[in-house]
Amino acid sequence: MALRLGIDTGGTFTDAVLLDEETDQVVAKAKSLTTRHNLIEGISGAIAAVLEQQQVSDIALVCLSTTLATNSIVEGHGALAALFLVGYRESQLQLENLAEATRGMPVHMLAGGHDAGGHEQTPLALDEAAALVAQLPGNVTAVAVSSMFSVRNPAHENRLRDLIREQTGLPVTCGHELSASLNAPRRALTAFLNARLVPLIQNLIVATRQTLAQHRIEAPVMVVRGDGTLVSADFASQSPVETIMSGPAASVVGAQHLAKIDNMIVSDIGGTTTDVAMIRAGQPALSIEGASVNGWRTMVEAVQIDTHGLGGDSEISYDREKRDFQIGPGKVVPLCNLASNYPQVIQTLEEFADQPWVKTNMARFIVLRSMPWDGLRLTAQQRDLVDQVRDAPQSMQSVFAERHFSRAMKRLIEIGVLTLAGFTPTDAAHVCGLYQQWDARASTLGAQLLRRYSQWNLGAEWPDDRAFAESMLAAVTRETAFCLLTAVLNDQSGKFGRSLSVAQRNLLHRMFVSSAAADGETADLGMQVQVGLPIVGIGAPAQCFYPAVAPLLDTRVEVPEHAEVANAIGSVVGMVRHRAQITISPVTASRVVVHAGELQREFDELEDAAEWAIEKARESAMHKAVSAGGTQLEVSVKRDDNIVERDGQKTFFESRIVVTVTGRAS
Repeated sequence: MALRLGIDTGGTFTDAVLLDEETDQVVAKAKSLTTRHNLIEGISGAIAAVLEQQQVSDIALVCLSTTLATNSIVEGHGALAALFLVGYRESQLQLENLAEATRGMPVHMLAGGHDAGGHEQTPLALDEAAALVAQLPGNVTAVAVSSMFSVRNPAHENRLRDLIREQTGLPVTCGHELSASLNAPRRALTAFLNARLVPLIQNLIVATRQTLAQHRIEAPVMVVRGDGTLVSADFASQSPVETIMSGPAASVVGAQHLAKIDNMIVSDIGGTTTDVAMIRAGQPALSIEGASVNGWRTMVEAVQIDTHGLGGDSEISYDREKRDFQIGPGKVVPLCNLASNYPQVIQTLEEFADQPWVKTNMARFIVLRSMPWDGLRLTAQQRDLVDQVRDAPQSMQSVFAERHFSRAMKRLIEIGVLTLAGFTPTDAAHVCGLYQQWDARASTLGAQLLRRYSQWNLGAEWPDDRAFAESMLAAVTRETAFCLLTAVLNDQSGKFGRSLSVAQRNLLHRMFVSSAAADGETADLGMQVQVGLPIVGIGAPAQCFYPAVAPLLDTRVEVPEHAEVANAIGSVVGMVRHRAQITISPVTASRVVVHAGELQREFDELEDAAEWAIEKARESAMHKAVSAGGTQLEVSVKRDDNIVERDGQKTFFESRIVVTVTGRAS
């Protein structure tokens, strides 16, 4: 029996499944907590659980999907990277949020670059570059390089890449390696995000391989890209930005595999985010403009996902101005999870619950996420804060009792040294008995503290802790409905990444609350939203939240069997697909030039140029597909000529050749 092992490393859980290649059936599945401080622990725990009754020798392929890249961008984490811009103007930093993305990072601008025809505009300032590289801070772990019109001629990017690698030995990302499209600032942003993610994804792949070696699994390893296709682990380690949306893409593929529905809405709720995608005619919609995460629009082709900061680990906190609770977008460790690992948390919460007054931070804890690394400069206050939580989490109320550590804490959270714990939808589900994975006592105490805090700050009142928790779950259901409606509206308009307006949310909120009115009550608003596609909910908390969404949106909602490990299933049923794109542009009225990397070749006839370009693109796409581990490869060619005819005269502007190679993963 040939098996495929699928692994999904998410922000909260690491999932593993074994799939029988012949029957397409799930043979075994398991979940383990993702251990960011040591990824091997979480991966090994999940793998060990699914291998209890299976032969290791039966595993022919290992496939990995992950949300670590996406979560890293959402949470503002990532390695320190430097960016070298060749031929750019200072004003271009303000485009595509490039200045914001690189804030606090080394950014250097150099003379050089090419024009739209691939001709050198200005010689590359290599001597200046060498001096700047020598001055890079010691904690820079990767470098990104972007040159003007490098997609027409990457010579300057290649020379600068070779110089940086020779001087530093650091991994270097070139913009032209990630996209063949114009828009230099966005290409620079994509290259920079890739550089910041290189250490993260490389660590994940190393941890996976080490874990497989411990279990004596010798099968090849592949990784899911953002479009749901598979690449080799080596490819992914060099281009980790392509794993942005890896986890959500795998979930879409897995959801379709489980639900067997050709037209549907897939909604994946995890610990950090809710990701919504549309599937029509059996195919997920792809983002033409590139994946967008947390406001950053990249050039990475990916499944069109509407990502929202709503998950099982979203913090539920009280807004004193609005006198109401809000959910997310910040993520924290659930109290029930924290108490399972640190039982002393229960005692702290009980002591707070016995006090006559509830204060702001009694249900929040500061947790050490990872020890500060060598070379990291910390202020005295930051060092003091790390020392206080080094051995065990501490209540924020206790830590802040004598000194205000807000700025120090914020910075340590940003760089991944600390994280917070607090009351979450997962805790609310524990209070209501819908979820029983961890310590429900901690969740109940957290609910009591927040319920009383609301009452004493002129907010809503609830008769008991369970009623409070049920109210929070109802709020999560409404937020989930908002996420789904946003995705549908964005899909219909073709403009993604937009949120509902305040007026839209207020109207829908009134409608949703009215639709949930208790028996005997009169609804104050009689409208009903109706979504025309069925919704398939997946993710670990899906069964807790999604069934209640159906009446709000007047549609069918399914949570299929194995929904909690859909990402891992999606990782092993994907295909290998690679594209190569080459552009042909006019030189004179009678000659054209093919831009094939650093090779620029001119032709008298467009047809001759196109034939040569197709062959070069075919060679490139085949090489990438084979390198990615593809077999049984099929080739498709698309040619798009931009020729305008006016008054009997034809004018050639551009031709774009795209060759796509698709095959099975092996």
